[in-house]
Amino acid sequence: MRTQKPLHSGISLLEVLAAIFVVSIGLLGVLAVIPFGAYQVSQARHAEYAANMLANAAEEILIREMVKPVADTNFVWFEPHEKNIIDLKHISYVVEDKWLEIMRGQDDIEYTTYADKRPDFAKQNGKIQSSGKYTWFFTFLPTADNKFAVDVLACYNRVPGDDKQVPCSFDASLGGGTFTLSDAAPLELLTQTKYVFVTWDTPRVNGAWCKIVFLDKSSPAIVVTGNLQDAPNDVQVYTPSGVLYHKRLENVEIK
Repeated sequence: MRTQKPLHSGISLLEVLAAIFVVSIGLLGVLAVIPFGAYQVSQARHAEYAANMLANAAEEILIREMVKPVADTNFVWFEPHEKNIIDLKHISYVVEDKWLEIMRGQDDIEYTTYADKRPDFAKQNGKIQSSGKYTWFFTFLPTADNKFAVDVLACYNRVPGDDKQVPCSFDASLGGGTFTLSDAAPLELLTQTKYVFVTWDTPRVNGAWCKIVFLDKSSPAIVVTGNLQDAPNDVQVYTPSGVLYHKRLENVEIK
């Protein structure tokens, strides 16, 4: 008795091509996500290091008693870099060589690699030298009874030559305000920083650190949060480069 075998249909070339097309779309989607993920990891690493350095910086300021009064001024700007071309109104600018190493993070170690040889580490005064991309600086304002309000800023790749100061008009709002800039050029720099320093002319209080919450390139304008209730309509916005984090110390005493 003859039996008929069931017929088995194979996969056609068209189906194979369709499957390859679907897989290719998926792989392209994965490849597109990888650079974004790497960027997010890099940003998280910067944020973590800067936040830790900021906590250590606050301790250094208090332990080493780095806050010192300066006559005939309100704000004092203290940082490890040499003074740049910008003159901050009503602010004393201080740089001391003995604090330069303290105000630099020990981040990426500098070294040179050679074929079939261990890395050759860069050294300074017998110590292994870091690239010093992470730095911090601080400003302080006398309040009362020899006490100060100290603002500490942590930075990555800070280049003082990129700093700018821009005149602008100011519209106050609850807990901050909007600055309409006279020049749109600083907006490119502000995409790489999170804080600006605002100064204005008053007999006593004349500045505040503010956090950027929104950039409007069409105006151009920036929206910030900060203590600006005493600010007039005409202010100066100072944009230091590379600022990642800010920490305020209240009622710091001079011993």
